[in-house]
Amino acid sequence: MEAKVFTKQKALPAVSSILDDLGVDGLIKEKVKDEVSDDNLMVKFYLPVDKSLEAKLSVLKSKIKHLPDYDIDLGSGRIECESISDQDWRESWKENFKSKQVTDKLVIKPTWEDYQPKPEEKVIEIDPGMAFGTGSHVTTTMCLEAIEEYSSQYSDLLDIGTGTGILSIGAYLLGIEDITAIDIDETAVRIAKENLKLNGISQGVKVEQGNLAEEVDNSYGLVVANLLPHIILDLIPNLRQLIDQEGIFILSGITQEKKKRIKEELKEFSLKVIEVKDSGDWVTLIGERC
Repeated sequence: MEAKVFTKQKALPAVSSILDDLGVDGLIKEKVKDEVSDDNLMVKFYLPVDKSLEAKLSVLKSKIKHLPDYDIDLGSGRIECESISDQDWRESWKENFKSKQVTDKLVIKPTWEDYQPKPEEKVIEIDPGMAFGTGSHVTTTMCLEAIEEYSSQYSDLLDIGTGTGILSIGAYLLGIEDITAIDIDETAVRIAKENLKLNGISQGVKVEQGNLAEEVDNSYGLVVANLLPHIILDLIPNLRQLIDQEGIFILSGITQEKKKRIKEELKEFSLKVIEVKDSGDWVTLIGERC
């Protein structure tokens, strides 16, 4: 299915993050002039027609609808959908989606491609037919880079808002074998489990449905959350108790304009930032308990 979201340029980071959470990649962005609304951007993408389609569209519409509640100038937020040939969609993916090295050690490759990894490389398998995020979104890449940086120091990890499970898969392949991945959406939980199976991971990663780790009793060496800024702000009051005394948190999905606010909120709850990764409009904060 081909889908389009009509919005404003300023809302693109938030819209992109929502789509990334749903496992959508390969966004096509076009400038538009709408005489009825003041939209100036159209974001086009594709979704597989499977049993999860209705749930994904429902989540998408709900999250888009609520963006103005967080002072995001969305524009109309109109969503249009059109059925297209599944064969055309898959062939388009095969033409444009190639194996890609996302960190020093991690390579993401589609299932149909042959790839001979170097001795130090770990390969994450992806099938777009499963609506798996390809990891090319900069926030995902920065998270994987940070996980790789600290993976040798910790044996356990909490992945909050796991989405399609790509961060947990990457962490496991990097040697972290005690992982808890949670997401509020049952469809995301199911897809994350399917993706773990696709990558031959049958143990070491526990996927659960939950809201911002509210039901998590343990603490972890690494806590990772790639979420929208307003959701990260909701998470921060409970974040400290989820991190081991000598542990690290990795927060991504943060826009440049929200960086200062989030850093202030972290300080308010006795958490300090020790490293900042910047890439264009996006920021990843790495920190620890004070």
